[in-house]
Amino acid sequence: MSQLQNIYALVRSKINPDSVTELGWVFAGQAANVIFSFLIVKVLSSMGPKEYGTYALVVTIAVFVGMSFFGPLAQGFIRFYYHYLEKSVPILFTGFVYKILIAACIVLFVIAIILFGVSLTINLSEPAVFFLIAGIYIITAKLTEFFNSLLNLIRKRKENAILQGSEKLFTILFFLVLIHFKILELINVFLLLSVVMLAFSITKHIVFQKNLPEEQTVEKTFAINARSEMRLQLFGYMAPFLIWGFSGWLQLNGEKWIINGLLSTYDVGIYAAMMALVNGLVIVPNNIISDFATPIIFKQYADMQNKESVNIGFHYIRLNMLVIFLLTVFSTLFTWLWGRDLIILISSKEYIVYWYLLPFLCLGTGLFLTGQAQTVFGMALNRPNKYLIPKVSIGIFSIILNFIFIKIFGISGVAYTVLTVGLLYVIYIALVNKRIRRAFEPGVS
Repeated sequence: MSQLQNIYALVRSKINPDSVTELGWVFAGQAANVIFSFLIVKVLSSMGPKEYGTYALVVTIAVFVGMSFFGPLAQGFIRFYYHYLEKSVPILFTGFVYKILIAACIVLFVIAIILFGVSLTINLSEPAVFFLIAGIYIITAKLTEFFNSLLNLIRKRKENAILQGSEKLFTILFFLVLIHFKILELINVFLLLSVVMLAFSITKHIVFQKNLPEEQTVEKTFAINARSEMRLQLFGYMAPFLIWGFSGWLQLNGEKWIINGLLSTYDVGIYAAMMALVNGLVIVPNNIISDFATPIIFKQYADMQNKESVNIGFHYIRLNMLVIFLLTVFSTLFTWLWGRDLIILISSKEYIVYWYLLPFLCLGTGLFLTGQAQTVFGMALNRPNKYLIPKVSIGIFSIILNFIFIKIFGISGVAYTVLTVGLLYVIYIALVNKRIRRAFEPGVS
């Protein structure tokens, strides 16, 4: 209890009215975001479990793109933005990252065109244009998420909350138009989503650019040397993320493809509806907490020589982890009591076949995210590579368990895997952090 009291006293001493207002906007915006997301699930699930399952599979590809590149790029930007702000070259750093972002979008678009061309020559369940539009959707989805992170970084919580909520609201309104004209089909859904997210990506970019600090003109030689440093730091920092992004995706999204292969797309749709609730009750709140806390934590580690600041950052990390764990416990109990009714609320009775698995999915996912919250410590110390083996091994292990358990137990096997992997991961990362802290502060037990 004394440790918790110390953390509480530390945080209370750092609280200021602006932080409270920011946090209020974060929660208000994300609460609206969750409600709107559930409404979107309600609309899309009306297409039926099979069509909703296909939608969920496309979303897993978008998640893969995010976890394997766009997410690491955003993490790198967040980690080094304040570093280059102190060097008075934030615009130079931002421009460098933008070039990488644009190049990634071009590569994805070329891949989408190639898939479109290939699909014209072979017989697939979906028309060729579906793959092109789905590719554009993936690009725009990652762009809008990227700028969400950037607005959080510069602490434009109010603007970000309003923009994210508006994005979801416009999506729902346009979906209602599709329903009215009886054209709620997957191609139209992805086309509409692409248009909305592209428009809001541009808007978020404009807001971010307007809030960048002024920067003095730098000499050409200095700019070249600075970009070389940025390249080494950014890609060196991103490298472990690029590797473990794939294993993380296997752990968090690979099961849908295993369900699709061993069972059916119909079962994917039912499972995806349950995971929409897990997303709203566990993952989204976790993202709110992480988006709010990570820039604050990283700021404490801007000067590694300042031991007091580093120690404060460590306490923030522990508080962040504690909040996420308590959120996990609450979500598990909540779905244990009202899980069946919640599924009906966001979809229909057609999706309640496996509702009893919902608490186990919440608990397992929450444990994994509790472990993930601990990794901020190594990232703040510029040692993300220390988590490479845990993340890769957990990703591979989850795929093996999912394949075995789903084959034996059906969809119930996913819940067993999520719970097992979540428990192992939170313990594994705690042990890794203990070694990192011992190396950083010799003598610490």
